[in-house]
Amino acid sequence: MARLSGLRDKLIDGVLGALENTQCTTAVDPRLPHIASLLINGVEGEAMLLQLDNKGIAVSTGSACSSGSLEPSHVLLSVGCPPEIAHGSLRVSLGRFTTEADIDYFLEVFPPIVERLRSMSPVYERMFGSAAK
Repeated sequence: MARLSGLRDKLIDGVLGALENTQCTTAVDPRLPHIASLLINGVEGEAMLLQLDNKGIAVSTGSACSSGSLEPSHVLLSVGCPPEIAHGSLRVSLGRFTTEADIDYFLEVFPPIVERLRSMSPVYERMFGSAAK
C-alpha cells in the first residue's frame, strides 16, 4: 500500500504541477492507494482516453461501474461539479506491476496531450479565455 500510495501521489503531484486548471477529486486522507482521480478542465475525458491509449496507457473516464458510458460521473455531478468540468474526469488505476518508470512515462506524455486538446477546445477557451494560453 505504501508503494502504491507513493506512486499515486507522484502521479497526482506531477499532473497538478505540470498543468494549470486541473484538480484531484479525492481528499488527501483517507483515499485509496491505487486510484488517482483527476479533473482536467476544458478537455473531454474520452479524448484523453483515446490519446493515452495510442501511447499504450490504459485509463478510464470514471468509475469501473460506469465504464462504457459517455455521461459524466454521477458522483461528480451530485457534489455540484458542472457537467462541462465533470466531462474532463480521468481515473488512473495503479496495480502491483505499476512501476515508477510507468508514472514517469505518463507524466512525460500526458501534459502535451492535454495541451494539444485544450488548444482545440472551445470549452477551454470559453472557461479560461486567452489567459489560459
